Amino acid sequence: MARKSAINWTAVETDFRAGRQSNRQLSEKYGVSESAIRKRASAEKWVRTKAGKVRTSAQSAHHPVRTTAPPPEKPRSNPAEPADHLLTERMASLTSRLLGELEDTTAHHGEIAQAIETETADDNNERRRNAMLKAISTKDRAETLRTLKQIQHMDQGKAGKKGVKEERREAAEKAASGRFARMPSPKLVVSNGK
Repeated sequence: MARKSAINWTAVETDFRAGRQSNRQLSEKYGVSESAIRKRASAEKWVRTKAGKVRTSAQSAHHPVRTTAPPPEKPRSNPAEPADHLLTERMASLTSRLLGELEDTTAHHGEIAQAIETETADDNNERRRNAMLKAISTKDRAETLRTLKQIQHMDQGKAGKKGVKEERREAAEKAASGRFARMPSPKLVVSNGK
C-alpha cells in the first residue's frame, strides 16, 4: 500500500464518482485499502453517478443474461402524488423485476443447476448445494409465480373491484330498503279524554 501522503484522493474521488470501477478496483489502482476509500467516500459524501453496484467480469459470469426486454420505463411520478399511488407504482416495478428474474431462472435452469453442481462439488456437506438447488426448483418458481399473480389480483382489486364483505354489505342494504324495510316502531298515542 502507498503512504497516505502519496495517495491522489482527487483522482480516487473522480473515479469513484464516475462509477465505472468497484472499490476493489480503485484500491488496486491507487494503492489504498478499500476501507479507506469507503471511509473517505462516506465522510466527504461522495456519490456514484451510475445507479447500482459495479460488477466485475468474474461476478457477471455466474449471472444469466436477461433474454427478454425489460418493461418500458414509466416517467417519474410527481412527489406531490398520494403515497398510495407511489406504493402501487413501486409494487408494479418490483413485480416486473421479479417476473424478469423468474423468466431468467426458467430460461437458464440447466446452466444454473450445472454451475451450482460445479461450485459445490468440493463441499463436505450437501446442505449448501441442496439449498441452492431448492432456490431454483420448480416448486419455488411456481410459488413465486403464484405470489406475483396474487399481487396482480390485489392491485386490480384496488382499481375498482369491491371486496366480498363490501358486496355483501351493499346487498344487505339494498334488501333492507323497499318492501323488506324495517317497520317503524309503534307510536303510543295518548288521548286526554277529548
